[in-house]
Amino acid sequence: MDGSAVLVLAPIGRDGPAAVEILSRIGIAAIVCADFSALVTRLGPQCLAVIATEEGLFGRDIPALISWTQNQPVWSDLPFIILTSHLAHQRAAAWRADLVSSLGNVTLLERPVEAITLTSSTRAALRGRQRQYDLRRLLSELEHGNERFRLIVENARDYAIIFSDPDDTITDWLPGAAAVFGWSADEMIGKPTSSIFTPEDQANGVPEHELSRARSDGVAPNIRWHKSKSGGRVFLDGQTVALRNDDGTIRGFLKIGKDITERKRNEERQAVLTAELQHRVRNVLATVASLVKRGDTGGTTQEFRERLSGRIAALARTQTLLTRWAGEGVVLDSIVRDELLAQAADPSRISIEGPHVLLMPKAAEVLTLAIHELATNAAKYGAIGAPGGQIAVRWERRERKGQDWLQFHWKESGMEISPRGDMRKGFGTELITRRVPFELKGTGEMRLTAGGLHCRIALPLKPSESVLQTDVPADLLSASRNSS
Repeated sequence: MDGSAVLVLAPIGRDGPAAVEILSRIGIAAIVCADFSALVTRLGPQCLAVIATEEGLFGRDIPALISWTQNQPVWSDLPFIILTSHLAHQRAAAWRADLVSSLGNVTLLERPVEAITLTSSTRAALRGRQRQYDLRRLLSELEHGNERFRLIVENARDYAIIFSDPDDTITDWLPGAAAVFGWSADEMIGKPTSSIFTPEDQANGVPEHELSRARSDGVAPNIRWHKSKSGGRVFLDGQTVALRNDDGTIRGFLKIGKDITERKRNEERQAVLTAELQHRVRNVLATVASLVKRGDTGGTTQEFRERLSGRIAALARTQTLLTRWAGEGVVLDSIVRDELLAQAADPSRISIEGPHVLLMPKAAEVLTLAIHELATNAAKYGAIGAPGGQIAVRWERRERKGQDWLQFHWKESGMEISPRGDMRKGFGTELITRRVPFELKGTGEMRLTAGGLHCRIALPLKPSESVLQTDVPADLLSASRNSS
């Protein structure tokens, strides 16, 4: 209360200076106000108390004083010590009753007043005033704390904060929860907290198990997927805390969790990509080993190296496209054109026709090698190498027993046919007639007639097929593609 003082209003006689002197002896600062207006002017938070004689108040603008007292801060109730006068009894009694009723915190001292009575009453008033100052400090701290809490909950939009009662019915749905889940407070208050859990967690009793653990241990981890208003899911890294009364009974629960959906999806996407890469590497190595083992052994070492190099290059071109995305495929038209381009085929002697077909990884790898063998043989022995040779490549989609199938045709004409009509059989023939049926559950055949070479390959198209067998949701694979 440094700088504070008791205000004294006693305009007649020496009551004012006498009161100031008495209070100074016990260390209480006091100021004499010359008149009523000076008293009203000095009123404020630093005023510890008012000591006034009745004659200093009687007939003055009391409503101004009453207005000030009624407009005090919520923590303030300024104490008044009024020294009674010798005004006419009936008149003074009515005025005094109104004054005490209006000012509220009033102590009446009948004159003449002993010094000990004045000091005792003033000390009592100041103790009350000190408690008011303590209340002001506590209210200020509480207001500051509330403001900080408000700023936290309004700006922590990545944190879902939910309060519920002992039955786990939602009582408070803070802005962060609305931002994370999408539902407003009006939509969620009164509903069970279990309503934000996924259907499978609800069916497995996860919400009840979490509450049971919070009741027994005080806190339970809440690190899992949850529902959102949009129909999607959000991943929270948080906990459920039991809130207890002083007697230990459950008052309610606090659920708080950080939205780490993006981080979780990134982790799962990375796991998918890593597993896909590992599988692809193993698959490529196995394919290369197969190329070496089953490759044509006829001819010179140089010829074998060239054939092997061409097949590996074809496989590499496919892998470049396949490894862009997990679970993505390759467009059939691109495979055909790339392989013919690699053989420097004359575009004017080539016809390519067919709808858009996206081949999944396994089918793309096998079909790429098959088309590579066809193009390579055409360059060495067939239509590409023949001056008047023609190549017609076409494909269509057909339905077989409810399954979408690819029908692929490769026809060569205008080339010289051996009089015996026999067809050279090597790695390409084995690939088309044996590997396609075995690995792709399809069919493959090659026929050499007087009109030229005809190759037909049929295989089922499986949109969900992937080199990697995984149970990762399709939306994760889609998110992987959209984020890069």
